[in-house]
Amino acid sequence: MEENDVDAMYEAQQNISRIALEEARLAQIKAQREEQAKFVQAQPQAKPQAQPKPKPDPKAEQWAEKNTWFGQDQMMTYAAFGLHKQLIEEEGFDPNSDEYYNELDNRIRSEFPHKFQEAQKKSNSPRVASAGTTASKSSSPKGRRTVKLTASQIAIAKRLNVPLEEYAKYVKE
Repeated sequence: MEENDVDAMYEAQQNISRIALEEARLAQIKAQREEQAKFVQAQPQAKPQAQPKPKPDPKAEQWAEKNTWFGQDQMMTYAAFGLHKQLIEEEGFDPNSDEYYNELDNRIRSEFPHKFQEAQKKSNSPRVASAGTTASKSSSPKGRRTVKLTASQIAIAKRLNVPLEEYAKYVKE
């Protein structure tokens, strides 16, 4: 500036601008990395991709074999995943129980009745009860009845802030 060199002043100003821009970019990158680190710490259940996938539950494999549409019919498969999430997270079903798979089957059939009517039409053979089945109305232990709540009943119970067990007792009566 003392020598009144305009070209040198212009170059110095450009260097100052470039450095300021680089500092801003660096600050932005640091902020993004800190945010990612916080997200990873808040999500301890997230597993690194290098770990092998756990083997599926044998019951889940049997269910998938029994339901030939699973993996073939995209809409029904996605619905099954959505119902799985609802049953596990919102309604507290144990994904390893027979009750879970029965409920999943019931809800899939109620959501896609037309898919199962075709299968019933194809098999017009008479149905015969297996030797393991009985004619009793309930296979549950004496004095204990299970009540299956519909999706709308569950929604009502949640809106009223009533525990599902209590609502089920009310429905049972």
